[in-house]
Amino acid sequence: MPNTPNPLTLLLDDIAREADGFSGQVGLATRRVDAAEVVRFNADDIFPTASVIKLVVLVEYLAQVAAGDLRPATPVTLQAEDMVEGSGVLKDLQPGAQLTLHDLATLSITISDNTASNWLLDTVGGLARVNARLHDLGMAQTVMGRPFVFDSPVDNTGSPADFLHLLLALARGQVVNPAVSRAALALMGRQQFMTYIPRYLPYHPFAAEYGLPQPLTIANKVGMLRGAVNDAALITTPDYTYGLVIFTRACTDTRPDPDNEAALLVARLSKRVYDYFEAEVF
Repeated sequence: MPNTPNPLTLLLDDIAREADGFSGQVGLATRRVDAAEVVRFNADDIFPTASVIKLVVLVEYLAQVAAGDLRPATPVTLQAEDMVEGSGVLKDLQPGAQLTLHDLATLSITISDNTASNWLLDTVGGLARVNARLHDLGMAQTVMGRPFVFDSPVDNTGSPADFLHLLLALARGQVVNPAVSRAALALMGRQQFMTYIPRYLPYHPFAAEYGLPQPLTIANKVGMLRGAVNDAALITTPDYTYGLVIFTRACTDTRPDPDNEAALLVARLSKRVYDYFEAEVF
């Protein structure tokens, strides 16, 4: 009888084929939470993190809340000098708008608001505190070198492997403590940008409102810069949970469009990984 092709080999061959046809570079890391096998493709390469690194700012904020150093209900007042360009809505509001620290964290993760993210970054103690948190998390390949500046790829860099490590720790309740891990995942589960990793999966963002079945739970954080589309997601099926991180860089299709080359590549790779896990028996 002919040898049955190894499913992991087939998956890696498919990823390599997609990478060969891509105008830029791609890195991928994925693992089921309950399994030892890690699927890696350029997983230790360094990419611009874009807004995915906002997850670490969130973790630092939640850690300080857990320690009693910050209160989510603390009020903040939007000032004109706080507003920065890029994703989000705060830049479009009138100065004087009243929010809370919890509002800032929510906006930072669910709609990737740059103004909210920089405000939260300042609140937790700036770059030094976030980089110390990266060290504590064991994310040795990731560095935050600047606040969030619209469409600037430099200084904030990291690897898919590092962010898979973070996702798996969140899933296991090991980021600071179980309560902090749950709080981070709860905000990630309200993500409104769902056109990258979730795009071709059996997931409907408005299933609850329409009374539809929802076979998957997805908690993710996206990032996008000119030439780069990134997503880091924990995906829970009825039978298992897996983490998936896909980073890209140097894509020649620089349109800020959900149908650009990098976005579609991330979506296709995500579906291929999902199909692999669905077919495997552990």
